[in-house]
Amino acid sequence: MNELRFDEDIRHEDPNDTAHRKARFREGWRDAATGPPYGEDALKQLTWQNLGYRLGVLFPDTRPELVDKLYDWCVRQQQERRQS
Repeated sequence: MNELRFDEDIRHEDPNDTAHRKARFREGWRDAATGPPYGEDALKQLTWQNLGYRLGVLFPDTRPELVDKLYDWCVRQQQERRQS
């Protein structure tokens, strides 16, 4: 699963930036369905946008409410990982 490899996680964690993070995540998911594939350089660092893209590649036909639930789950995972 090459879509899941990355060198560095640079996702923003600021809880006040939720709307921006979620919008980028959704944009990446849309890119997986409509745009050209992200290149290797774009996937070297993990961002909210390319995380959405990576999951969109794996789960292309997902309802928007489930995309949002996956985003929320990813935020919780990031928070838990940073706290440990």
